[in-house]
Amino acid sequence: MTSPIRILLVEDDLEQATLFNHVLTREGYEVVLAGSAEAALARLTEAMFDLLLTDWYLPGINGDALIAAVKVKYPGMKTIICSSHARVSEVSRDVGADAWFCKVHSIARLRELVADLLT
Repeated sequence: MTSPIRILLVEDDLEQATLFNHVLTREGYEVVLAGSAEAALARLTEAMFDLLLTDWYLPGINGDALIAAVKVKYPGMKTIICSSHARVSEVSRDVGADAWFCKVHSIARLRELVADLLT
């Protein structure tokens, strides 16, 4: 039996985190939530993840800095940065994220991005 694909979801907005968690869990992924980059870094020391999905604007350390740190320490982990900010695609490219998601896009787009990165 294979292990489930594990996603670390970093989102400080409870409503958004709940929505993303629901969608990804229904797709069969195991999702672990973190409300900040600092909490995410702690989770990363406790378990392995296949994908980091992080909001850009977070309390404390922002998502772009989190991705930069993850790319150094866990170079094989896939990363997606999301935001409603228009520059999210540029930030994604600059930080070396594997993909980006604009929160104004449909949830179907999020499902497609995750599936593409993890298959």
